[in-house]
Amino acid sequence: MASLVLPLAPSRNTSSFVPLPAPGSAAQVAKLVAAATKIEVLPNNLVPNLIQAGNDDANAYYPVTEPGCSSMTQCVFGDPHSTHTVVLFGDSHALMWLTSFVPIASKDRFRLVLLWRASCPAAAVSVWDPAAQAISGGCNHYRAAEEALIRKVDPSLVLLASRTTGITGAGNRPISAPAWRAGLESTIASVKSKSTRVAVIGDIAAFNAVLPDCLAANPMHVQLCSVTDPNPKITGHFADEQAAAQAAHVPYVNPQPWLCTTVCSPVIGNMVSYYNNEHVSATYAAFLSGVWAMALRPLLPR
Repeated sequence: MASLVLPLAPSRNTSSFVPLPAPGSAAQVAKLVAAATKIEVLPNNLVPNLIQAGNDDANAYYPVTEPGCSSMTQCVFGDPHSTHTVVLFGDSHALMWLTSFVPIASKDRFRLVLLWRASCPAAAVSVWDPAAQAISGGCNHYRAAEEALIRKVDPSLVLLASRTTGITGAGNRPISAPAWRAGLESTIASVKSKSTRVAVIGDIAAFNAVLPDCLAANPMHVQLCSVTDPNPKITGHFADEQAAAQAAHVPYVNPQPWLCTTVCSPVIGNMVSYYNNEHVSATYAAFLSGVWAMALRPLLPR
C-alpha cells in the first residue's frame, strides 16, 4: 500500500463510532506504551478509524460541553445530587480528560463540574487573541468570574488543566517562565481554601503534525508521525507548572508516562493517541480512566 487517501472531515454524528473502551489497568497501559514505538504499520482494527479520528474529542460524546462551559449547572457529570463536588477547570486540555473522569465520578458518586473556555488557560496569564490582534480581555474576565464561582460553591477538589504549548502573550510573544509560574500560583491561591483542595494536571507533549492526516499519509510508516519527549520543536511550560504546584504545596499529576516513553507514538495499542496534534483522543482518554482513578484516589472526596 503506497498511499491512503481518506476524507478526514467527518460529521459530528458519533452513532457509528466504536464504543469507548473499558479502562485499562496500570500494567496494561505501561505495556502498551512501552510497545507503541515499535508499531510501524497501521493496525487493521484501529480505533477510532481515520475517518472518525479527527472528531474523536470529548465534545462528540458530551455535546453539552461545546463550545464551552461557564456555570456550575451547565456541564455536570457523575452524581448531580452528591454533596461532594470536583471541578475540572481550564481550557481544552481540561475538556480532553472528560472521558477519563466521567467514569470515575459515576463510580465514586461525586459531582463533576467542567468549566472550560477554548484558548484560555487556568494560569492567570494574559493571552494573545490572534483574531483581534490584541490581548484577550474575554479570557481574563472569564477566568476571574469562574474563580469567583468556584469560591462561592466551595468544592471538595479543583483540578487545573491547561495547554501550555503555543500560547503567546502581549505582542504575540511567548509568555515567560516566571510569568506562567506566577499566573498559576495566583489561580491556585484564588481557589484553594481550608475545605477546597487543588491539584495541577500536567500538560502533554505536542506532535508536529495533525495525527489523523499524518497517519493517512504514512500507513506503513507510523513512526514518521512520532515525536521525541520532550519535543524540541514545540516547547511548553511543563516545568513551570510543576514548580508552581510545588511552591503552592499542591499535588502535580503527570500524565506523560501514560502517553510516551522517550518517544510519543501516534498509535498506542490499536488506538489513535491524539485527535489532532495537541489533544488526547477521547478513545485513549477513556482507556486511561483506570490509571487516572489511581492517581487521583488520594485527592478525591469520600
